[in-house]
Amino acid sequence: MYPSEPTQTEIFNDIIKNNNKPETLEEMIIRYIKAHQKKIPNFEIGQKYYDQEPDIIRDPPSRDATGKVDPLKPDERLITNFHANLVDQKVSYLVGKPIEFKYTDNNVIEQINLALGSRFDDKLHSVLTHASNKGIEWIHPYIDEEGELKFFRVPAEQAVPIWKDREHEKLEAFIRFYKIDNDMKVEYWDETFINYYIYDNGSLIRDYSRNLKSQETHFSTGSWGRIPFIPFKNNDAERSDLFMYKTQIDAYNRRLSDTANMFKESNELIYVLTNYDDTDLSEFKRNMRHYGAIKVSNVDGGVDTIEIKVPVENTEKYLKMLYENIMLFGQAVDFSSDKFGSAPSGVALEFLYTNLNLKADKLARKTKVAIQELLWYVIEHHNLKVNHKEIDISFNYNKVANTELQVQMAQSSMGVVSHETVIENHPFVEDLEAELERIQNERYELNKQLPSITGESDEQQEQHRDNNTE
Repeated sequence: MYPSEPTQTEIFNDIIKNNNKPETLEEMIIRYIKAHQKKIPNFEIGQKYYDQEPDIIRDPPSRDATGKVDPLKPDERLITNFHANLVDQKVSYLVGKPIEFKYTDNNVIEQINLALGSRFDDKLHSVLTHASNKGIEWIHPYIDEEGELKFFRVPAEQAVPIWKDREHEKLEAFIRFYKIDNDMKVEYWDETFINYYIYDNGSLIRDYSRNLKSQETHFSTGSWGRIPFIPFKNNDAERSDLFMYKTQIDAYNRRLSDTANMFKESNELIYVLTNYDDTDLSEFKRNMRHYGAIKVSNVDGGVDTIEIKVPVENTEKYLKMLYENIMLFGQAVDFSSDKFGSAPSGVALEFLYTNLNLKADKLARKTKVAIQELLWYVIEHHNLKVNHKEIDISFNYNKVANTELQVQMAQSSMGVVSHETVIENHPFVEDLEAELERIQNERYELNKQLPSITGESDEQQEQHRDNNTE
């Protein structure tokens, strides 16, 4: 389901209808910023869990019957890294191996790869990780001072898109706000210009600090003709993966922490007081800790003890259930599972990756759309004679495979499919073009070593070929 926010046109028409007064550009920017600020906690929570800062860390300490916090009571806050593992597994599965661009003209592909640079795969991995945590992340193409095309990741917290449509496919405008020193900078981007502001006490002030200009084109020599911000969406709803299993992780962390606290307390004893004169239990506990003894005035008084037993077996079952739910709701591959044995077959591996494939395919579709849009800027800047939608984008899923089975399948496919297809799908081949070139070179070297059936030397054969060519 797509986000249900109204479009800017619908909002504008509603304002005119109710107030009979159109809003100014600055009023619109402030309204969007205030609405976006309410969403920031949803962006941050996924990133916090990824950075090992779950809710349990911020939970208040437990209190006794009097409402006071006992500093001597165990209060362990054990946390897990489930969310980070699930996100890393998905992203590494999708783009752990470099993506491939394919086109009929290899020169075009070489220019694209050169323009993107060697660090593009690393940037893509980072963007998709943040998108998985927040629901969406942005890339901003720009021209640097040397005239080179660069790409900058814009955090979702700073990005305020103004969409033309409910499906969030086309941008009407884009607002970016960020803090530098003590100033909150605001940029308003449309298809041609950038307006610069400073956000101060709920008002916008024109920012003239940029060469005494508060408005500029996208770059020194002109503009893109479109808004240069590309959304990398995690899903249609633009929501974090965390919300699929957050409650399960919270329950796991709390039970794990409670168990640790019970183990700490199990070293102590529960005291049963008989005819104890002083009713202050805290005073009793202090005396026991410091002196190891108490005083009873009554002849029949005394202290009995009860040993604390930790319900280990029930805890293990509960934690196992939560773990399985996290793996299920997180659509993960559980490599610790013994369901498939130590060396699963090809069919078993396919079943093992079923849920992860579903999750990765969803992200792959969104990522492909974003990369195609990014390629438009590369093609436009380098004046390449190609439509960006004609570039085929392939993801090489980083899957644990049964290599022996794949080799057997490749051998049995010879003569059924093309030789090039067999090589492309061979488990030992990572770069098809490089492998084909190596095969060609090997054949050439082998032919040079073979004796001539005509009795001619290599030089004579080469001269004969040259004469035929002429």
